[in-house]
This record gives sequence, structure tokens and C-alpha cells, in this order.
Amino acid sequence: MDEKQQPDDVPDTAGVILPPPVILLIFIVFGAVLEIFVPRPFAPDWAQTYLGPALVVGAVAVAIIAERQFKRAGTSAKPWVPTTAIVTTGLFSVSRNPMYAALVALLFGLAFAGNTLWILTATVGFVGVMHYGVILREEAYLERLFGAAYTDYKARVRRWI
Repeated sequence: MDEKQQPDDVPDTAGVILPPPVILLIFIVFGAVLEIFVPRPFAPDWAQTYLGPALVVGAVAVAIIAERQFKRAGTSAKPWVPTTAIVTTGLFSVSRNPMYAALVALLFGLAFAGNTLWILTATVGFVGVMHYGVILREEAYLERLFGAAYTDYKARVRRWI
């Protein structure tokens, strides 16, 4: 992890459009409402019983591990508050956004467990909103804040997986 070197003119936060959990909830509600009015089941029984719950549990586990890594680094996982350090070890040595990848896995898990094609297809919109409304803003902020330390990290580690 690298300590922050913030010039005076750098914004205090990444300026994300909404907190990622709120974006996630919007897409879950959107998919669930569509499912109520226009049901589109798609998943075989085994996927509802095993794959969906496994994806949900795995996603929650990844999010918890990543959150703990942020806490150990002394910074917040919340992109709407100032960042004090970048985390480059553990899960963050494999993905720059393991928590966001976990949210995508969570959507897939909910889609399979709930047997709703709408939540599965809503994942595409979720990824787009996260990319343009959160991730690109975070990356620009972190690059301004940490300079070469962050650009070197970006060059070494993929955005998703």
C-alpha cells in the first residue's frame, strides 16, 4: 500500500455518481419488478439450488475480505469519502476492483437463485453504470492523488479479474 500525497487542488473524493450499494439495489429492484410483471425463468433446478447460493456466498466473502484489507491499510472502502492509501496486496493484487467484481457475482447469484432472467440481464447495465459512474471516476481520482504509485499499480493489475 502507498500513502497519499495530496496536492491542495485535488478533490477530496472520487465524485462517484452514487454509492455502489445504492446502484446495486437499484438494479436488483429493477430486475425484481420486471420479474413480477413479466416473469422470465431461465435457470435449471441445480443452478437455483447450488450455483446461485454459491455465487452469493462467494461474493459476500470476497467483499468482507476486501473490506478488511482496506481497514488494515487505514483507509475507507467507501468511494464517497477521502482515500488515504491504495491497497495493492491480497485480493487487490489480482483485481483493482474485487469488491465490484463481487457485486457482479452477487447479481449473478441472485439471478440464478431467484431464477430471474431480468436480474441476470440487469447485470449488463450495472456494469456499465459502475464503469462510467464509479470506476473511471475513482481511477482518475487515485491517479491524481497517488501519481506514479497508482499508474504503476494500474499497469500491473487488471481492472476486474
